[in-house]
Amino acid sequence: MQGPDQVYGFDPLLYNGLVYRSFVLPQTKGTQYLLDAFDSQGTVTVRGITYSDVSINYDISNQKLVLKYKNAQGTPALIEISDAWLENFYLGGRHFEIETGTDSTKRIYQVLGTGTEKILYYRRKELKLDTRTESKDHFYSDPIIEMYVKADSHLIRFRKNKSFVSAFNPTKQDLIKKYIRKHKIRVKKANDGVMTELINYCNTLTGS
Repeated sequence: MQGPDQVYGFDPLLYNGLVYRSFVLPQTKGTQYLLDAFDSQGTVTVRGITYSDVSINYDISNQKLVLKYKNAQGTPALIEISDAWLENFYLGGRHFEIETGTDSTKRIYQVLGTGTEKILYYRRKELKLDTRTESKDHFYSDPIIEMYVKADSHLIRFRKNKSFVSAFNPTKQDLIKKYIRKHKIRVKKANDGVMTELINYCNTLTGS
């Protein structure tokens, strides 16, 4: 298949993906994307090169980063940014990175924090059948979020305050508990700003 860079002279590092095709059933409610509309202020880093002000969206149902551009005819077109070269991207004010698991599987995570320990969110949506109506329409679920602490290159999943605290070295846990109590944090419900401050605080603590 001829790529868009061959047709239009775009940078092949960015415009080398497959044509994006989304096979959404008719009458499907909701969207497979993270955002309702493409973010024209997105930023993408591919093989060490950063591209700013690109129009992107994240298909969290199929785990694809989608780039919107105008083709040689001047009409909007969509391609998948190659996950073989994709390193990270900013979308809707959130920072995402690619993590490779022990089985070599790549996943896209939102990343919070600037230290050695980070919080990672993995988002996905499911396509479901609406059995409440006679029409039997399909709909996309709300985002399902898996939450992790990344420490020493390991991902430790957490769901509530207790499992979040236990993800850290025991020498840090009492201070983290006190911080959570003082700021009345519920990690399952806390927003990105609160969780970023929490993980950055965790990075100030010493412990082996």
